[in-house]
Amino acid sequence: MAIRLLFLLFVVILVAFSYISLLNGQHVPFYYSATRQVEVTVSELAILSFSLGAAMVILGTLVKDVTSASRTWRERREKQRRDAAKARAARAAELVQRGMLQEAARELTRSLSVNPDDREALDLLAAAQEELGNPLEAVKALTRVKQIEPSDLSAYFRLARLYRKMNDPEAALSVLSAVESTEGENPRAWEEIRDIHLSRGEMVSAYNEQKKLMKLRGKDASAADHALFTALRYEKALVRLAQGKADDAERRLRDVIKDDPSFCPSHAALSEHLRGRDVEAATEILLQGFRATRNPIFLIRLEDLCVETERPQAMIRIYSHLQREFPSDYDVNLFTGKFFLRLEMIDEALEQLLKAETLDPDRESVNVLLAEAFRRRGRYESASQHYQRAYGYKRRYLIPFRCQRCGSSTIKWTARCLSCGGWNTYAIDHGSREYAISATPR
Repeated sequence: MAIRLLFLLFVVILVAFSYISLLNGQHVPFYYSATRQVEVTVSELAILSFSLGAAMVILGTLVKDVTSASRTWRERREKQRRDAAKARAARAAELVQRGMLQEAARELTRSLSVNPDDREALDLLAAAQEELGNPLEAVKALTRVKQIEPSDLSAYFRLARLYRKMNDPEAALSVLSAVESTEGENPRAWEEIRDIHLSRGEMVSAYNEQKKLMKLRGKDASAADHALFTALRYEKALVRLAQGKADDAERRLRDVIKDDPSFCPSHAALSEHLRGRDVEAATEILLQGFRATRNPIFLIRLEDLCVETERPQAMIRIYSHLQREFPSDYDVNLFTGKFFLRLEMIDEALEQLLKAETLDPDRESVNVLLAEAFRRRGRYESASQHYQRAYGYKRRYLIPFRCQRCGSSTIKWTARCLSCGGWNTYAIDHGSREYAISATPR
């Protein structure tokens, strides 16, 4: 419309100038080079100048209109393509819900080729590729999400999880460190960094992360937080001990014992450290551990210490004191009898084991030890009866430990469960209460 109006205006002005040209016939020389000229009227010169200017205006307006129309067409076409891409993404979401992940991934890839910044499509593609077992493709999609929205921390955490799944803890640490450097205090990032260090056996680094968490949470820290911090304090003490920093390690172990007397590994490690230079101190630490926890591991360690230092009478005295202190403690009586059995003091062993049986007659541990004692005494019928009661115990002379978290068992006590990684979780396994009637002949 604008071009038409301009053209009409041009025609009107041209007619007006033509009329004026007829009224003004004076000629003037018009030089178009240094030596050449032509005679034209003033009106013709004015008309020529106006015509050239008007033509340029009309041409410029025409170019502008064509450009605008082209841009509008391209925008309309791009919008149609984006709408089609969104429709593909929506269809892909339905395919994911129906479990058709391969088809969904193809639809999402086509959608993202048109709309590469579609955050929802990228999220969905990452989830689908991870489900399909293509973590590298999922990483590519999440990396794009991170580039689009650097402030979206969920992409960082998902990336870290994927890197750990791909067995690339260094990349996971790099991503989580970026969160930490950006956000400052981010407990979730600290927890995941700590867990990576734990999985790699980097206990000091894990301790440092847990220490930051404990400082941040303060009184709001959970019991699990405190338990893990205690375990990592213990592990750091072991590292110091391995580094030859014995005084620092001993101080740290004593601090753990003071703050959490129920943590058995610290007592065990400190006694092991002291036994080389002070057997009495090592013995006292083990007794302190038993009194605080009533865990039989300390009785086992005390027995081993006294036998290795050739002091069986010292162990007998210890058991005598513990029986006076804990007369109804099943473990004290059981392990006293077990120690007498170890020393081939059969009559004394039978006396203690029969007392343990009266305290808890249904435990398989006492039955297997009684069976062994009766066998050594030559009372085979009684031994057979007790072996039958201890059948589920697999006739183990060594009393096993069972993890209270995952249920795995072991003959040798360790500070940390080899199956689930929990600290201080092993407890003595006396067997089940499958039988109700005592089998001991009187």
